[in-house]
Amino acid sequence: MTPYRIAVVGCGVGGMAVATLLADAGHDVTLYERFGEPRPLGAGLLLQPTGLKVLHRLGIEAAALDMGAHIAGIDGRTTRGRKVLSLRYGQLDARLHGLGIHRGVLFRLLFDRLRRSPARLVTASEVAGIETTAKSATLRFANGAATASADLVLVADGAHSALRAQAGVRFRAPLYPWGCLWATLPDRENRFAGVLHQRFRDSRVMIGALPVGRQPDDPDGEPCVTVFWSLPARDIDAARAAGIAAFKANVLRHWPELGLPLSHLHDMDQVASATYRHVAMPRWSRERAAFLGDAAHGTSPQLGQGANMALLDAAALATAFATAPDITAALAQAEAARQGPARFYRQASHLLTPFYQSRFAPLGWLRDLAFGPLCAFPPTRDMMLSTLAGVRRGWLGTSPVNADGRPDIPMV
Repeated sequence: MTPYRIAVVGCGVGGMAVATLLADAGHDVTLYERFGEPRPLGAGLLLQPTGLKVLHRLGIEAAALDMGAHIAGIDGRTTRGRKVLSLRYGQLDARLHGLGIHRGVLFRLLFDRLRRSPARLVTASEVAGIETTAKSATLRFANGAATASADLVLVADGAHSALRAQAGVRFRAPLYPWGCLWATLPDRENRFAGVLHQRFRDSRVMIGALPVGRQPDDPDGEPCVTVFWSLPARDIDAARAAGIAAFKANVLRHWPELGLPLSHLHDMDQVASATYRHVAMPRWSRERAAFLGDAAHGTSPQLGQGANMALLDAAALATAFATAPDITAALAQAEAARQGPARFYRQASHLLTPFYQSRFAPLGWLRDLAFGPLCAFPPTRDMMLSTLAGVRRGWLGTSPVNADGRPDIPMV
């Protein structure tokens, strides 16, 4: 194996994972992070069997399982109690499950693992531009610091990346019209344990409650649940300005059972917001710059795959660099393995999201009528479950489960 000088941009899930794996393999890796003190951004998340497999490769799966919350499936109902979605991983394979985890916990596990690797971390260094040739890449920094050069730059700075245009790749990244407000709160009585709960009122109201285990600053503490309130992105500022009482009243009007967790909310500073982009990038690399994770294929969070896809991208890149003869071949191998699944999840998310988040209420009525029978009919149920579990290779293919109970994902 030829060792390369590799720059990684972004200290998120994908950036830390790929930097760690490549540095462990003997490459000279430097990770650049714009914040002076790296920190997690985003809500609690659902790790799928695919993402857990990459954590196993990194040696941190056991710690994640200890801190997170075992998720057996999804239970989605209308605000009047009608069952819409009922999916259990065990219906696909008894060994599969998801893991709800606080993003701060996952960040800390990945960050500690990064620090145990040979990779270097450079903070307070916002990359403002990238210049590439067929042989090298140069990074320009926003603070006016001297440029840095590398054999390759891997960009993992998220769906809102400003570096796509700088690198000269073709892409579209429109902002999704819907975003969310969220908060992670104690669930002392474990009322929401075991599954991802969702409540719907046609396609204009969606609320989620995801068990995420313990918080990063309280590893011996009580279990928590992350509550999501979906709303048009243009309404987020107004919802925040309306204050905490209005926020709680809106949620409780549709889902009174959330009263106990929401009793721990006292200020809108406890509530964070998120917006999303639908990122389409025909090729993830150009010359000596390549993109991964949400920077390459971000979607709405409807299918819960963002962190998992970033981890899979990182693992595929590490595998490719261990076997390919040069950088160009390694990037081509990794992209060939990952483009099909990423394209499927991007398209499926784009198709399904309006049934949950749109102004066109009849789409929600259609969902309420159709999705229950689809969950009960084995062929469509299995496709829905394999989509949830992250093991779809495309519209027609699914990765099998190995004897060890882990998905057989190419290049991972």
